[in-house]
Amino acid sequence: MEAMEDEMSSSCAFAEELYDLYHVQAVQWTCIALSVASLVLIGYTARHYLRKTIFENITEELIIALYVAIAIYSVFLIISQLSQLFYRYTASTKCDAQVPKFWCIFRFSITVIVCSFIVLHIGITFQHLLSSFRFGTRTQQAAARISIVISFIYPTAVGTIAYGHESLEGRTAYCPGMTTSSAMVLRASLYFNFALHILNILASVLLLKYNHHRLRTEQTYDLTLSFHRRQNLYAMQQFLPISTIFAFTFIIFFVSVCFNEVLMSIMSPSWFIFTSVVANVIPYYCLLCPLLFLLLIRRGRFKRVAHVKRLVHRERDPNDIYFAALRDQWK
Repeated sequence: MEAMEDEMSSSCAFAEELYDLYHVQAVQWTCIALSVASLVLIGYTARHYLRKTIFENITEELIIALYVAIAIYSVFLIISQLSQLFYRYTASTKCDAQVPKFWCIFRFSITVIVCSFIVLHIGITFQHLLSSFRFGTRTQQAAARISIVISFIYPTAVGTIAYGHESLEGRTAYCPGMTTSSAMVLRASLYFNFALHILNILASVLLLKYNHHRLRTEQTYDLTLSFHRRQNLYAMQQFLPISTIFAFTFIIFFVSVCFNEVLMSIMSPSWFIFTSVVANVIPYYCLLCPLLFLLLIRRGRFKRVAHVKRLVHRERDPNDIYFAALRDQWK
């Protein structure tokens, strides 16, 4: 790692080799396009649809925080990649296609922002847990806001510890996410995040099964309780596609990073950069998350409109409406 980093930082030959790797630039432009699309979707959804979901206000706070984290990640990724491409396209010689290390701050930032995604997904699962066991609104709200605070403190702490001694003087051919001084901290953080991620997946599956079981087997004449369980289960099912996308994305990211680390010793620095850029699949999640959320909101609205139309169509028979609603409630 140290030898490769030294070569990235000081080797004119490496800068020239990287200059001619057009597939690296293609991946960089792809990441920029994904990030721009992500920002457009976030802005569109936040403006037109975010307040039209079936989620409780507490869950909406967590989703808004997740949107903010995705937006920050996307903006920093665009700046990081555009700075690389700008110095590449404006260089008078291939050797001059090196960026000031100051711009590496944005690359370092997107490396640690992934921690925020983990914390916020755990926070949403924990909020579903509290709701399932009928904790009070204040308890749920406190837990959600603590999760939001941790989602910003945790990556800040990891970034400070990992990159606190990193020099920002001079120029480098490429800004790596993992440097010699930060490697140990970032690896520990990656393994810890992966363990949290697996535990969160297990907790989500068990919680979904628990709500299904209670709704199917619980005999109660309390319509409020029955409605609460059904609504909570529906909210979990609505968020399930986003959780599934994040689960697969982060597992692929983890495996890719580990695989890349193993092969680092047999690759040239330029090809290591290429495989590192390809291994970063988080921009795909940043696009798919708001896209899925938008589709789920629109689908939910269409279902509610269809339900209202059915009620209007059958308004001449109020007994059917009453007993149908009662039958749906006790399913």
